[in-house]
Amino acid sequence: MTAQNIVSKESFQIPTFGNRVKSMLKLDFYRLFHTPVFYIFLLIAAIIPAMVLSMGGMETTSPDGTVQAGMEITNAWQMIESTGGSAVADNPLDFAGFANINMLFIFAGLLMAIFIAHDYSSGFVKNIFTVHSKKVDYVISKSTIGIFSGVGMIITYVFGTILAGLITGKAFDVNVSGLLLCLISKAFLMGIFCALFLGIAVFFRNKLWMTIVFTFLFGMMFYPAASIATLSSTIVTTLLTLVAGVIGAVAFGAVSNLFLKKRDLT
Repeated sequence: MTAQNIVSKESFQIPTFGNRVKSMLKLDFYRLFHTPVFYIFLLIAAIIPAMVLSMGGMETTSPDGTVQAGMEITNAWQMIESTGGSAVADNPLDFAGFANINMLFIFAGLLMAIFIAHDYSSGFVKNIFTVHSKKVDYVISKSTIGIFSGVGMIITYVFGTILAGLITGKAFDVNVSGLLLCLISKAFLMGIFCALFLGIAVFFRNKLWMTIVFTFLFGMMFYPAASIATLSSTIVTTLLTLVAGVIGAVAFGAVSNLFLKKRDLT
């Protein structure tokens, strides 16, 4: 038997789960870093603190003509604490009370929506599943991309807050451990939100406008839940958000996997 007739055993090996996911992640991260929208969202995340700090305390007029005072921001780290979750209920028109760090959860969902809608509208999703036959690979990869993007926005948001606080002369008094645990808890909560938004995106597929609408609706519905992480966060808070993030990611991920299996790729 000649060497030409010997077929390598490796050529018939089925890719392992780890290799499939690694390949999928490599593809998605390459696309992410070559997508202008990703950097636009990072920039927006950095700009938001400057907008809010400059508008904090401004009066707003409700539809019935009532004049209400906006949330007064004296400490730059209030932007991280996101106490506006309760303030919004009292004054929905108070932009400063609404546009805090919790908006980044919705931004991460919008970025995923754009990615997935492009996969379907371009037909690229068919090529993906030709190589990655397991739908779970797609779910894991896209969830990871969403969480990575969300955490990246949190980081740029923090830098934006520091810069805007220095420019506007805000105070920076804070319990450092509480601040760090708050940010870590926010990052863990990305697991729930990104998995939820992934389910919405794969359900509507190439209908980007529908995905955006429902991402906003569900994002606002669960918006107050993100306020569990404050500057008073403790190890217990961080552990709870970690558990919630993992359970939520697995649960909503399973739903997304089911949508992919039950619906066609067109």
